[in-house]
Amino acid sequence: MKSRIAFIITLSILSQTTSYAETVDLNSLVKTQQDIDRSNRQENKIIKKDVFSSQVKTQVDFLDFPVEKNCLTINTLIVENDFLNNSTIRKIKKSVAGKCLGAQGIEQLAIGLQDYYINSGYVTTRVDVPGQNLTTHQLKLVVMPGRIENIIISDDAIRPGILPFKAEDILNLRDIEQGLEVLQKAPNLKVKINIEPGHQNGYSNVVINADRTKNWNGKVWMNNWGDEATGKVLAGGAAYIYNLAHMNDTFYLSGTTNTERSSGGYKSVSAYYSVPWGYWDYEVFYSSSQSKQNIPLETWNYKYTGDSDYLSLKGNRTVYRDSNKKVALSAELIKRKVNYKLEDIELALQKRDMTNARFGINYKQNFNRALLDSTLSYQRFVPFLGGEKTPDMKSGDVSAQSHLYNLNANYTTLFNVKNFVAYYALSSGLQYSPDKLTLQDQFTLGDRWNVRGFENTQGLYGDKGFYAQNTFNLITGIKNIEWYAGVDYGEIWGETYPQGAYSGKKLLGATSGFKGNINTLAYDIALSTPLLYPDELNADKLNVNFTLSYQL
Repeated sequence: MKSRIAFIITLSILSQTTSYAETVDLNSLVKTQQDIDRSNRQENKIIKKDVFSSQVKTQVDFLDFPVEKNCLTINTLIVENDFLNNSTIRKIKKSVAGKCLGAQGIEQLAIGLQDYYINSGYVTTRVDVPGQNLTTHQLKLVVMPGRIENIIISDDAIRPGILPFKAEDILNLRDIEQGLEVLQKAPNLKVKINIEPGHQNGYSNVVINADRTKNWNGKVWMNNWGDEATGKVLAGGAAYIYNLAHMNDTFYLSGTTNTERSSGGYKSVSAYYSVPWGYWDYEVFYSSSQSKQNIPLETWNYKYTGDSDYLSLKGNRTVYRDSNKKVALSAELIKRKVNYKLEDIELALQKRDMTNARFGINYKQNFNRALLDSTLSYQRFVPFLGGEKTPDMKSGDVSAQSHLYNLNANYTTLFNVKNFVAYYALSSGLQYSPDKLTLQDQFTLGDRWNVRGFENTQGLYGDKGFYAQNTFNLITGIKNIEWYAGVDYGEIWGETYPQGAYSGKKLLGATSGFKGNINTLAYDIALSTPLLYPDELNADKLNVNFTLSYQL
């Protein structure tokens, strides 16, 4: 039976090559399923809270000493117990050499040095001026590190081992901020951290009050993020469990399916687990999806089925942070396995069993009334976890290494207007590859995550390109309603695929809508329209987009 079907399919395709190429692009069907899978990941994404200090820094690099009658020339500044010993401390020492300091100047120097430690996050560290003989022309200042005596956690809600500080550590506000991020990683947990005097001189207790309303959440949703052929309207649900191992860990299990009765269909399941550990964060994500639809060829309707599995193992570490910015490095191993069939014939050219390694650096900065979040990443194919080269890699049509560079930047700023509250959000992305890429790694334009207005099209895809999504948001003040409007632009650099199918490589679209919530019911309803696109791209003039979610 299989050989008979294969013969019929082959004969049909050979006899209708032109019609087939014009009406069916199997690669676009693969990309559509991939985009729906990505939308499901976005729907379940847990937003992590960033913590930045509001502390005002004092400039201490160069100290302007007063002129005093009773002073002694200081040739050497000795800073005892200096646990920083960085370039700024050395610069302060150099600036003091040769200066004539009296009581006022010495006090100013000690305060300035102490302010530098406080600005660096050591808010309980003090600088003292001990009794000494200044006729030696040496000035000694003693740093008294403020240390942690005890970590007190209410109700033993979490294991103290996940925090980035421990007893006897020098107390640093940056560690406290990181600890607060660790504790706020899971929703439903209200956290307050107090620094209280300890029993020993120079010691403090870190008191953590954690109030968790419940350790679970449930969510159901409905949206029209699907595809016409597999079911436009999707419905799903997710169950979230928090603090399973008393490590403020997060687990969820989610499922999505199409709601309409049709010849096609889509369904997926996914699971996620993450656990913080100090300045580290570990994540595991897995999803499995299936799509099916009928493909008409001449007088036949062929059943086209796609199965996709996605596994991600990721580690993330914050390597630097201060009062308004932080830098994190990440390493991720991605396993993708896809298999497509026409009837019961496996399509070998669309089969994938790929493993990729991705390395990234994330930079966040908190400005006055604005926030920047940017990530630069590099990805390539690796032969791990059973990963195999794709058929087009083996044939040499695309790069076997699949080198891929991505830059994503999000910038949000508030408008300082008296009569209303508004903000502007920029979301931009750039992908570059020096070589041709296999289908799953190609850059896609024309969905709700980059250029809106093309939600019901196949979009454009190629090896490299960029987009800029611009959205103006107005908080109306009426029953939590927020109005937004946006204009987006994107462009493919180099070839678009299928090659020669499109005369243009640029997309421009616009959208406007309302979003908000009524208690635990959240909604987002919008209209979008394409403004600029290739003539060959079949784009609807107006798209209605919606998503509803209810939090249990």
